[in-house]
Amino acid sequence: MMLSEGEFLFIYNSNQLEDKRARGYAITIDKLKINEIDIHKDHLTPKQIAEIADILDVSIGDLYREGSRSAYEQFTDEELIKVLAQDASKMRTPIVLSKEASFFVGSSFELIKEKLETYEIQEEHANKSER
Repeated sequence: MMLSEGEFLFIYNSNQLEDKRARGYAITIDKLKINEIDIHKDHLTPKQIAEIADILDVSIGDLYREGSRSAYEQFTDEELIKVLAQDASKMRTPIVLSKEASFFVGSSFELIKEKLETYEIQEEHANKSER
């Protein structure tokens, strides 16, 4: 997955209400280039799944939703990747990937908080009294 400077990849499941809500917040953030992958409609390849885990710096098992993890504890990483490629609904979403910051979105509020912390007001945009 090639991510360019300032580009965000928002991975979500449109079959999940909280994911749709977070997507709504994400697309309203001004001045951010956001690309989307809806795993309910667009299947991820095994290579993409491995890259997502690598970018997030988590194990393949950490990509699974809470309710799905225990059923696959004895599986190898390759087997876990195959399962997610065949049934992406087991994947923990939403996820934001970028060169600047990559993370699982816990809530819509967290998405806004992360965005604000990642893109602080730069000096040239601050009021003269704040410089």
